[in-house]
Amino acid sequence: MNPERYIAIVRTGDNELAWDALAARVSDRTLVRYDISPEIRILAAQGLSVLQGPECVVVGGMFGDTGAAMRASVRPDEIIARCWGNYLAIGMNAGGKPDWILRAPLGHLPAYRMCAGDCMAFASHPDLLLSAFGQSPEIDWDFAIEHLAFAHLVIARTGLRGIDELLPGECLSRQSDMSWRREAVWTPWAWTQSDRVIDDPAKAAEALRTAVNGAVANLLPAKEPCLLELSGGLDSSVLAAALAIGRIAAQAVTLRTPGTESDEREYARATALATGLPLTEIEVSSDVRPTTLERLRSARPGMPGLLSAADQVLAELGRERGVTAFVSGAGGDCVFCSPVSAAPAADVMIRLGLRQSRQTIEELARIHYASFWEVARMAWRQSRRPPLHDRWPITPGFLVPDLVPRVVPDHPWFNPPSDILPGKRSHVRTILGALAHVADYRRHDIAPSRFPLLSQPVVETTLRIPSWLWTSRGQDRAIARNAYHGFLPQRVLDRRVKGGLDAYCIAIAEAHRGQLRPFLLEGHLAHRGIIDRKAVEACLSRSARRDDPAIYRLFPLVDLEGWARGWLGVP
Repeated sequence: MNPERYIAIVRTGDNELAWDALAARVSDRTLVRYDISPEIRILAAQGLSVLQGPECVVVGGMFGDTGAAMRASVRPDEIIARCWGNYLAIGMNAGGKPDWILRAPLGHLPAYRMCAGDCMAFASHPDLLLSAFGQSPEIDWDFAIEHLAFAHLVIARTGLRGIDELLPGECLSRQSDMSWRREAVWTPWAWTQSDRVIDDPAKAAEALRTAVNGAVANLLPAKEPCLLELSGGLDSSVLAAALAIGRIAAQAVTLRTPGTESDEREYARATALATGLPLTEIEVSSDVRPTTLERLRSARPGMPGLLSAADQVLAELGRERGVTAFVSGAGGDCVFCSPVSAAPAADVMIRLGLRQSRQTIEELARIHYASFWEVARMAWRQSRRPPLHDRWPITPGFLVPDLVPRVVPDHPWFNPPSDILPGKRSHVRTILGALAHVADYRRHDIAPSRFPLLSQPVVETTLRIPSWLWTSRGQDRAIARNAYHGFLPQRVLDRRVKGGLDAYCIAIAEAHRGQLRPFLLEGHLAHRGIIDRKAVEACLSRSARRDDPAIYRLFPLVDLEGWARGWLGVP
């Protein structure tokens, strides 16, 4: 049973009987009940923190000046300024009536919401909401279209009708007419302002190291065993160093798939030796049948099905070792501002002038294995023109052409300042994309995952660092490399390439191409007329190859169909 399950029930009107009936219908008897006030009731897993003050209750982990949240008349902006973590906070007046509900900025404890009558409930898992409200699951097929069209974008809408999500940094507040208003009380743009910039490389490296080490020390209690996914890449190696610095009771595991593409054992061994972390090496099976996987009944498609074997290995090892948390460097490339274009050079052109951009152009050319003039042209273009995708790119994929959305759905982070630099806009966008991949893993039934690099203190620090400082000596993520110089082996700090899973995933798709045909062409998405059956059939009629872009568009389709079957069964 997931150790971070909870449901918080809030009465928003006068119907007390409906409120009592709602709480009584929660079928998970493993949860502990907390009667916070006559209008707020929380049921939470044993061990999940529930912290109550005179006018605020906090579910989940909160760090920093937690005393601030327990003071009378505390407001959401005060909590955000003084605290961080993975929490849901509910503020109330002196009589116990709920006034506001806040989800932690960059917090990874979900807050799915359902409303009916005079009741509103928030939960970590949608099954708790459906049970409480006595509802059967119903798929929102418009969500399915958006999910395919806007890859890696998580908005408030979920794939289940009647259930939405309070996004990280959002707050619901009660208005004078008793209605509730949703607003973002934390956005990344506040940390990109000129008065917060850290433009000295040495100070930036020190600030980053302090933020990462602090996040790790808070998220992972020293005496509780945790398991780090150590690939040997920079991001997971940085976490290994931070775990060692904090003297955390950590172990490391490095996974590899058949073949040589993902074999990074020599780097993982070097990091483990330097940091003193015990290392386990495991080969992940390629015996994955994407059409018969048991899918989580989650609010959206979660973990890619092709990674299920790795997830199972981690779950089994975590159960065997009795770990209380899995530690992941997910999102490190994004948070550490690994450039995906010439935008950092465009930022220099805008801020410091054309002459000052030469060095950044040269560094980016080395990083991307491109010519100086090619990067210079791209940077000049980005410095003079609006972004190609102002909000989010649209990926038609295998959608029926007439169903491809024309308008990108809204998100609180889609309103940058008018003078935002192209590189910083790209930095924020990649972080937002990374947040789509932190939930709904099977191993969370054993222990939760912690993502220190996607925590509020680390993200706020990296947003203060100009994009061009992250490139140096032809290497990306330069500030992170400098921050842990002397703590990690030079061969790890100097790595410019890393292993991948493309060959592994394509081999699985090719091995099961025959089963994928009826799975997709006779599945829920096909029956609903959502996917272009001819295009899917054409893709499946040829061998899966790395140089065929269509095969990569097939993977999210398989996951979406599998997710729908997890709720509805075989069509």
